[in-house]
Amino acid sequence: MRFECQVKMRNRMSTRNTISAAQMGYLLTAGTTGSAIVYIPNPLTESARNGAWLSLMIAYGFGMLLLAGIVYWYRANNGLSPVAYSRLLAGRIAAAAVAVPLAAMLLFAIPAIVVGISDFFTVTMMRETPAYVFNGVTFLIAALTVRAGIEVMARMFTVLVLIMFVFSIIVMLLAWTAYQPAFLLPLLPEGARQVAHAAYITAGFPFGEIVLYAMLLPFVQKEPNRSLPRCLFGSLTVTFLMLTLSTVCTIMAYGPSSGFYKYSLYMLAREIQVQDIIQRVESVIGMALIFGSYMKAALFLFILDRILIELFRPRRETMFLMPITMAGLLLSQTMFDNQADFNELVYVVWPFIVLIVSCTLIALLALLTAFQKRRRAATGLAAEGGETDEA
Repeated sequence: MRFECQVKMRNRMSTRNTISAAQMGYLLTAGTTGSAIVYIPNPLTESARNGAWLSLMIAYGFGMLLLAGIVYWYRANNGLSPVAYSRLLAGRIAAAAVAVPLAAMLLFAIPAIVVGISDFFTVTMMRETPAYVFNGVTFLIAALTVRAGIEVMARMFTVLVLIMFVFSIIVMLLAWTAYQPAFLLPLLPEGARQVAHAAYITAGFPFGEIVLYAMLLPFVQKEPNRSLPRCLFGSLTVTFLMLTLSTVCTIMAYGPSSGFYKYSLYMLAREIQVQDIIQRVESVIGMALIFGSYMKAALFLFILDRILIELFRPRRETMFLMPITMAGLLLSQTMFDNQADFNELVYVVWPFIVLIVSCTLIALLALLTAFQKRRRAATGLAAEGGETDEA
């Protein structure tokens, strides 16, 4: 009975605000590619050198395994979120045990994304403007976006993802005169250990973060052709291809010094010079990259809001949005002391936390789902045996 009531509640929520499987794929692409395409090439090439793309392949395989676990769990529980499913199985304590780590992760991730946007502005374009101006504007726009609802976000982010991809691909194509394929060799200049370390970074950021997007799956419409897994796996593959392409282009353009350039695509855009017609297009790619970070910040803010709503079940679902937005703004001003602190927390601590939480959560949910299915099957067989004996 409790399970049927939970499914009915999920259906009432979905009828108010739903997205298609294709839109869910775009949201996953926006979140995984968003800020990663700006930051990932730098730590990868700094750690693994020419073998950075091999690290991406390893992390991509790990992400596909995580996504397979999420899809299996989603199909088995009739589209409930991790928090709702935990509450259904073991009550409020289990729901809190799942919600608290996820909320803590997001309270770190959202300010980090916004700080990354302000750093990009202050380092490349508007160096005299205080960082809190960009932080405040970004949080305000993200909060208003979340308030508009997941359906509006899906429609808008579909266009923004296409704009980001088109501009990024155009920049990488126009910069072909700066490429030197010889820089791709040797493949493992510092051994396999550095490749493994770079794979650890990308396994946590962005591929390990896909566990957070399980909170969006209850909003996906039930489609008879079961197209959701295909859209999810396809979007993760697109993310892998875009990150690999940007990393390989960075290596071919800058060679051994590619690890010193923080914003690789932006720096690559500065190399573009087609006669006297096309020059200095870095501002265009800069805005496209900011779109990506903004989309990820808005998605994470929406997910954090949903976690708190499903944990506390308030009468008014909008009551948490502005408080957590203000908390994120304050954290963005106090969390990072300097750039070295930011790099250590984002590229060392954050992947470790993501890997621990994501692997543990998916393993537990998959095991509980398999155990529940087996128990239901055993109960059904027992009931059939009892009916046969009575007959």
